[in-house]
Amino acid sequence: MLIRSFCVAFILAASVAAFAQQLPYGVRDDVKRQTQNMAEIEQELSQLVAQVKAGPSPQQQALLAQFQTMLNANPQLKAQFEAASPEEQAAFMAQMGIATGAGSGQMNAYGWLSQRLDSVQAVIDRAPAEHPDVIALQQRVNQARETIASSETAEAESTQDALAANDLSEFPNFEQDLATAENMATQIASTLPVLQKLAGARGNQPGSNDMWLLTNQIGSNELRGVQQTLDNADGYMSQIQAWDQQYQPLLGRSMTFRNRWYANLQYMPQLIAKLNADAPAALNILLLNLQHNERVIAQMIEYATSRRMAAYFDGGIAQVSREIDLIEGVYPEKMIPNAPRKSELSAIKQAVAQTITNGLASLDDLVVAEQRMPPDNYGGDDADALKQKATALIERRFPGEEILDVAICCDWETENYEELVERVPGQWVKQRFHYRDIQIGVLMPGEGDRAVIRVVGIRQNFVTDKELVELLRELPMLKENI
Repeated sequence: MLIRSFCVAFILAASVAAFAQQLPYGVRDDVKRQTQNMAEIEQELSQLVAQVKAGPSPQQQALLAQFQTMLNANPQLKAQFEAASPEEQAAFMAQMGIATGAGSGQMNAYGWLSQRLDSVQAVIDRAPAEHPDVIALQQRVNQARETIASSETAEAESTQDALAANDLSEFPNFEQDLATAENMATQIASTLPVLQKLAGARGNQPGSNDMWLLTNQIGSNELRGVQQTLDNADGYMSQIQAWDQQYQPLLGRSMTFRNRWYANLQYMPQLIAKLNADAPAALNILLLNLQHNERVIAQMIEYATSRRMAAYFDGGIAQVSREIDLIEGVYPEKMIPNAPRKSELSAIKQAVAQTITNGLASLDDLVVAEQRMPPDNYGGDDADALKQKATALIERRFPGEEILDVAICCDWETENYEELVERVPGQWVKQRFHYRDIQIGVLMPGEGDRAVIRVVGIRQNFVTDKELVELLRELPMLKENI
């Protein structure tokens, strides 16, 4: 009897279990399909939750920093944004290209997952509520909705934290100071190749008798950049360190601004060390250049003086002198170990200037000592008239001064030719030139032991039928040679 009762109970239990496992046709397939769908939803949700826990990515941080900067530049827009709901804020940021889980439209990951959960829920609502598969699926849907709600809240808080972390309202000068600091680092970095090129210029030093125009190899602007960098590098470093301390609160909370601040500036100590290491060799080349050109200019002055070449002082000598002045002018003021002092270059510059002055004085003395009044060799019928015109001009220009002699050494020089002249753009006409020139020397007393020959030029223009009488130049000479 007992055994029979047990068998009946077992059969009844098995029948109930079999009934519970059976779902209506169609519903059974829907539940199975939505169970698979639920697994995909949970996988995507877990990825979204992991992203929220990780916080905004570096790219999102950078976008949020730009977004916050935009808000700070527009107080009215910032007030509207802060007064908006999290959903409205997320939608607005999505329009600006900042993707969050809340997002908007197709970018709204939470909304998309919620829609899929609604589809699962619709199948659950049509299925027997007491069936174990339906109960399990309902629990998973409920858990997913709770996870979405908590994750959405967490992401909204994380986004707000990121916006607050990148808020520059307390540091309005940060962007400007960052740009200045980056320019300082860039200036030092760009100076290093110039120092290396300058140090290597030793191999291009010309022969001892040839001028060394270093600025033909390294531009004056590059040399001025070296001067500015070396003179200011220590100040740059001090300023950047001061800013680094000032902006620690911002750098501590904002990964974006921290990365931007240290992207280049972390190398500043190494740049400064490299700058100081390379500077001595480069600066020694500048001193060597002046020493070389000082010797060359002395040789050039001796050559010009011995050959009475006054024009040489306005040519090669002047060119080398300008090179010396420029190199000395762009030499750093800062005292750098193992590098020449600027005073060494300044001493050479002053010595060269004095050498040129002495050379000009010597040449002048030689030229004056050798100067003579030209002979009065012109025998034309108009000689007296020409002399009268010359003396009349001199008497007007130097009233009351004595005239010692008047001479015309040479005959008229005549020019007679035609050439095309562009009188207006694109219009060329043939023009005739026909004139003659003659020069008259007028000897007069000068200062001290000197006299002066004032050369008067007369030009007669046969085309315009006009005559020009003018003072051309003055030639000093010694009175004893009159």
